[in-house]
Amino acid sequence: MLASVYTDDEERGHAIGIALGGLALGVLVGPPFGSVMYDFVGKTAPFLVLAFLAVFDGALQLFILQPTKVEPEVSVFD
Repeated sequence: MLASVYTDDEERGHAIGIALGGLALGVLVGPPFGSVMYDFVGKTAPFLVLAFLAVFDGALQLFILQPTKVEPEVSVFD
């Protein structure tokens, strides 16, 4: 998705770096955060937080990215 939005090599590298940095941050922070919530709040708390984040992310993607219908490309060999 990032490669299709950022066509310039420098911008694409920067955007992918930010995305992968966020992924690494989630991998490092997620398990300790979930275990602290499990200990102090309860067994279902980490799952409820993740469910809220998933719905919130989906809503942001729906309203900000505004998906469009993609038409298939016509092949030269047909």
